[in-house]
Amino acid sequence: MNDTFLPGSGFDTYESQDKVLMQMDGSTEAAVAVRILQQQGFAVVGAVVRLAPEQAEAAQRAKKAAEALGIECILLNAEALAQQPEAAGAWPQFAALLTAADKLGIQYIGSSSRARLEVGTDGVHTVLPPVDAARDDSTALAALPQETLARLLLPLGEFDAGDLAELAQELQL
Repeated sequence: MNDTFLPGSGFDTYESQDKVLMQMDGSTEAAVAVRILQQQGFAVVGAVVRLAPEQAEAAQRAKKAAEALGIECILLNAEALAQQPEAAGAWPQFAALLTAADKLGIQYIGSSSRARLEVGTDGVHTVLPPVDAARDDSTALAALPQETLARLLLPLGEFDAGDLAELAQELQL
């Protein structure tokens, strides 16, 4: 992966970039996902989604990770959303990300979940297993509504674990 194109190498001089509100959790996977999105030309803003009070420490770790990546990071307190009956079995963090993205004028949301998305000729988004089947979130993500899938970016789904580990090492994450 030595031929990796990274932001700051003179090729990221976009006048206006598509923006992504990336879910941050302090993990190396989330950091690698941020860098992949940046390589693809997106302007990334981090978001920590806190669904319960006991997640305060993890939220602080995620904010520090975003700071180390040099991206802005916001805290979304979504405890009330997680308690709503219709959020049971769903992904309330995506609802929180979408609401925040709408308020901030950001078109896309991103996640370090492992799956791939494909858009058919009919415009229907289909969730596919990731390249590396060792960690597959596709079954759970397939339950998301089309409106969410249309705005969701899953940058890790196209890579196997070895490539991601190598990229993390190269980026010193």
